Amino acid sequence: MKVRNGVRAVGAVLAVTLLLSACGGAGDAADEGGAAELKIGRAPAWAQFPLFVAEEEGFWGDHGIKPEFIGIKAGPEQTAAQVSGELDVVDNVPNNMLPIIDKGTDLVAFTETVRASQFDIIVDKDYPISAEQGDWRGAMRDLKGAKVGVIARGTGAEDIARTLFKEAGVDPESATYIATGLPSTTMAAMDNNQIDMAITLEPGIAQAVESGLAKTPFSVRAGEAPDNLIWPGVVTTATREFADENPDLLRRYIDVMNTTLDFIRDPANKDRVIQLMQQTLSTPPETATYLYENHLDDFPESAALSDEEIRQLDAAAQWVQSIGTVGKLYPAESWTVQP
Repeated sequence: MKVRNGVRAVGAVLAVTLLLSACGGAGDAADEGGAAELKIGRAPAWAQFPLFVAEEEGFWGDHGIKPEFIGIKAGPEQTAAQVSGELDVVDNVPNNMLPIIDKGTDLVAFTETVRASQFDIIVDKDYPISAEQGDWRGAMRDLKGAKVGVIARGTGAEDIARTLFKEAGVDPESATYIATGLPSTTMAAMDNNQIDMAITLEPGIAQAVESGLAKTPFSVRAGEAPDNLIWPGVVTTATREFADENPDLLRRYIDVMNTTLDFIRDPANKDRVIQLMQQTLSTPPETATYLYENHLDDFPESAALSDEEIRQLDAAAQWVQSIGTVGKLYPAESWTVQP
């Protein structure tokens, strides 16, 4: 594995946490059949869909991993569980990850989970937007003073909402930010007129639009956003200690993801993939079909981080510093590893 920023690795990559490290690494965590046990944080959101597919199709066992999935609600909660040893591998967004690093916890990223932001905007169907479709600046000006749903206060979704307002020339403090949780509770909050807009996740975005509850005046994922928000939106993380001690396990994790991504993209598997979306993400048939036909490209061709993707993550690091959540710039080379 190539290790960034001159940090010496004992053959690293990334994927698991303090608990397994303290027990001597993944080798000691193998079950009697030889599969390495791995605690993985997971939520019923679009970015984690490949984790569900890999479980349902048996790809984890094919690559010698015995996963234990742990449901986590928000980025800070995920990281706290990771640092405490409750889970080993977790997807996270750079603006939740870097403040943890800034406080002294040595985390690294080793895969790209989705190509662009996993967060995007939905606006109540009745909220007046005069801007043309795709005009993010105009739309955010129209949303001045709105009630904004975010997954949790002070996390990635709120950071993105505030940046969109600021870059459009609107004081972010003009809005009211309300914690609405994951997509299902966010949609309920919008349906009950508690919020005017939300920065949320799939499948909630597609479901809100397909049901007629909301509209999307622009798309961050499609690049209709400030330049400082264009970067891989979700990465898979572990502690550096575990990455250094367990490179083979991390490579196997990446192999599982690549097998899964190939399966999802294979046209022969369309019906099965749509079925799995309905089953694992609780999406209605129409929403699942919409996601399949419009958003498979959200996922990367390969899970392993490329040199170009690491360069793109530099933009994320610069943005995180610019919004004041870290005390200094953390170049992506210092918190990414490659097998």
